[in-house]
Amino acid sequence: MRPADAQCWIFDLDNTLYPASCRLFDQVERRIGEFVQQLLKLEPEAARALQKQYFRDHQTTLNGLMIHHKIDPAEFLAFVHEIDVSGVIADERLDQALALLPGRKLIYTNGSVRHAENVMARLGVARHFEGVFDIAEAAFVPKPDITAYRALVARHGFDPSTAIMFDDMPRNLAPAAELGMTTVWIKTDVAWAQPAEQTAYIHHVAENLADWLHAVTKDGSKG
Repeated sequence: MRPADAQCWIFDLDNTLYPASCRLFDQVERRIGEFVQQLLKLEPEAARALQKQYFRDHQTTLNGLMIHHKIDPAEFLAFVHEIDVSGVIADERLDQALALLPGRKLIYTNGSVRHAENVMARLGVARHFEGVFDIAEAAFVPKPDITAYRALVARHGFDPSTAIMFDDMPRNLAPAAELGMTTVWIKTDVAWAQPAEQTAYIHHVAENLADWLHAVTKDGSKG
């Protein structure tokens, strides 16, 4: 499918809808470390090591904490997203690009609806999105577990073959491609968000989201 022919546009939130240069997720990572430290009464270094281990083993630290420590996910999400979002500024070019896109637009995030709403308010783009499919709506099954993607499709009732998904984490695009979606990797300089050698599931690469979207609406294709 050509990107210009998409009928449903699905966007990750952090480091995708806003640039990684905002370093917003750095704050979230610190808050996650603080949560682990306080919960398990660990020293900062030990808490960070466990945080990273759970991220590697269970896709998200939250998933690891739920499995091993039976935490309340709502409490975790409220704590880690209590951050300063002033580094995200209104993006008029992105707002214009989203306005030109045909079809439906959704946010799909491993974060919370509240966090997504805070970020979209800063960007000035909330009006374009009909919904946010967050980690709670996915029954706390995180990307890239394909069952969460199937839940997204079922919840919003779209044909994956007519959808296009954007994410800064290459591994999160693999299940989308498996279901038939067209995928776009939002390229960042974040070390742990680089693709593995096998990247056939990445159909397009965007250096800048707004520029890429404008190009699609302008010439009807991007490759």
